[in-house]
Amino acid sequence: MEFASFIVFFIIACTLSAVLLGISSLLGQKRKIVREMDIYESGVNPVGSATRQYDIKFYLTAILFLLFDVEIVFLLPWALAYKESSNHDFMLAGFIFFMVIMLVGYIFVINSKALKWEK
Repeated sequence: MEFASFIVFFIIACTLSAVLLGISSLLGQKRKIVREMDIYESGVNPVGSATRQYDIKFYLTAILFLLFDVEIVFLLPWALAYKESSNHDFMLAGFIFFMVIMLVGYIFVINSKALKWEK
């Protein structure tokens, strides 16, 4: 019975969601106005197709940014653990290993010309 409060909360949440959706569909507006169904983007009328293809370099740059950015986020917990640790040599070796892996990845990205914008 550890999860009884969670089960009760889940049942209440599902019931309330269903009731509110039902009330909205009963009392809500039924007709669609053409102006409401029109595309609206920051007050500017759309030009061209929304399904045009973008060059892969945009995606590759974004993924590389996320990869290196998320890896750097791991340095804060390491720094906090290093401050509290009694074995500083082991922690420093782990940091150097981590940074070597990051450096190898960065060198690979540079050598593969993944960030080169012009052909």
